Amino acid sequence: MTTVLDFIYTKKQNYDTGHVDIPGDGRYSQSELIYSINCARLSKYIDENSASDDIIGDYPYDNISKYRIRLEARATDFDPKHIDIEPVDGSRKARIAAMIGTKVLRKHMRETNFGAMLDKYSVTRPEYGGTLFKKTKEGTKVVQWENVITDMQSILGGVVIERHYYTPSELTKTGWKDTALVIETAAVTFKEVDMKDKDKVETISELIEVWELHGEITLNMFNQAEADFDGTDFSYVQEDDHKYVQCQVIVAPQAKNDRDEMQGVVMQANLEKESPYKYEARNEMAGRGMGEGIPEELKEHQRWHNFYKTETARAVAIGGKVLFVTDDPNVADTIYDEGIDHGTIMKVGDGKMFQQASVLPTSVPIYQAEVESIQASGDRITSSFDTKMGAPAKSGATFRGQFIEDENANSQFLQYREAMGRMVTEIVEDWELPMALEAAAKLDEIYESFAPQELQLIDEVLVEDQITDAVVRATLSGEVIDPETVQLMRDQMQGKMKREGSKRAITAIQEFIKKEVLGKVIIHTTDEDRSKAVLFESYTNLLNIVDPQSTEGQAIINNVMDMIGVTKEQLSLYTDKTEQPQQGQVSGDLQTKQIEAQETQAKVLPA
Repeated sequence: MTTVLDFIYTKKQNYDTGHVDIPGDGRYSQSELIYSINCARLSKYIDENSASDDIIGDYPYDNISKYRIRLEARATDFDPKHIDIEPVDGSRKARIAAMIGTKVLRKHMRETNFGAMLDKYSVTRPEYGGTLFKKTKEGTKVVQWENVITDMQSILGGVVIERHYYTPSELTKTGWKDTALVIETAAVTFKEVDMKDKDKVETISELIEVWELHGEITLNMFNQAEADFDGTDFSYVQEDDHKYVQCQVIVAPQAKNDRDEMQGVVMQANLEKESPYKYEARNEMAGRGMGEGIPEELKEHQRWHNFYKTETARAVAIGGKVLFVTDDPNVADTIYDEGIDHGTIMKVGDGKMFQQASVLPTSVPIYQAEVESIQASGDRITSSFDTKMGAPAKSGATFRGQFIEDENANSQFLQYREAMGRMVTEIVEDWELPMALEAAAKLDEIYESFAPQELQLIDEVLVEDQITDAVVRATLSGEVIDPETVQLMRDQMQGKMKREGSKRAITAIQEFIKKEVLGKVIIHTTDEDRSKAVLFESYTNLLNIVDPQSTEGQAIINNVMDMIGVTKEQLSLYTDKTEQPQQGQVSGDLQTKQIEAQETQAKVLPA
């Protein structure tokens, strides 16, 4: 039976050296593609041994994809502030749920450095043609393609294997089993290396390799890994070779034994409910899992660009030689044997010729024209136009014309942003928000800053829930609470909450999160800075010609307020028109009612 270690080792060998047939590419290899992209990032040829000659030495590599990757990353970057949580309807509870959900989510994103993950996403996507995300206890992470093994035709269609490299101190902090044994085994291996073998000495490292597998494997394979992990006996069941389970297995590989079986230490083995990975491709390609990134899009452009750069360098190297032609042997002796100074007047014999040979190639201008043509083609493919590169506007260009040109340059990036927005929304909905709310709901108290107006909306909802519970409890006990007493109870509860200040601990929010927030929130990913600026400008211009007090003006103002998430109800909270009674002006009857309200509240509300 195949063990997990042998299974992972075979997958690794097939991934590193194997190929698959896809339309248009009979020998597609994901590992080779990733290697070529990494070479492009370092501005180096895949086969450096053949990238040089005796005339110019190493061939030039003028990278035409790196700045375009950075350009697309800037144009499609998301920030946490672009992630909005909207209420599912117009009810007060839904709005409060969205408000609390936003606070909790923003706090969670700050703690998990979600913004840095989004930055890495915006760079990884155009460079490699796809991004692999992983859910961890520390938040969402972007997986490095260099250290991952997947199915070449479907990234998430098979198991996903990550190769980790830890220092001994890092490995001990993982909390996995038998880390001391793994570290000790690695130290012994290091000592056994023949220090006279220069190749082995140069490649030896203190980093310890660990394999982490996620996906479905046979039940027998998992049971054996679990037995190795627990130190128990394994019993093979033939039927279990056809049963599959979703699991996580972490192993530290060592070496093969005499029977060609892979050896190692199982450090973790457990079942999972679902895969911790999500994947999003840029420019999907038929028959393969990886999308198409900019280095691959411009592969032919880069090859011919480097060719013309190399030919230009070779022509300049040859044309830079100063050569002379003469049929007078005395001149040659004078120049090379005795040497001459600048300004020396050369004399040649009668009937002899002496002139400088012209070696400047006429092909250099043609090469330059070809380079410019390649650059223009690359700009069209990657939308790297002058307006996106920060070039100044052309002389005489109108504002509207410049705006239209910028919109055309942005069209491709807007499409990419929509796809990325859907991925970010899925990550936040499935991973980030549930993690944030779950962590917040487990706390005894939620300590967070709210604006006074936000607190008033929260207080109203929480107080109404408590009042409803109080009335129900009183009714069930046979007691009738008159409306005046209910209002006094409401005022006393709100007053108690207000005395806690704008930054306070609200224990009641814990239950509200459990009951309301998880079912009352919609994630809406938007880019307010880019998409709404022009629209707001249009609204402003329209209000200049429409009376703001008219029906049309009020409709425009309502639309703007709705887009920025401000309601009339929230605005009204900033202006408190209710006159508060001064101290000493409360009547005796009102004091009696307040005392009765406090007694009723103490009886019907839980302590």
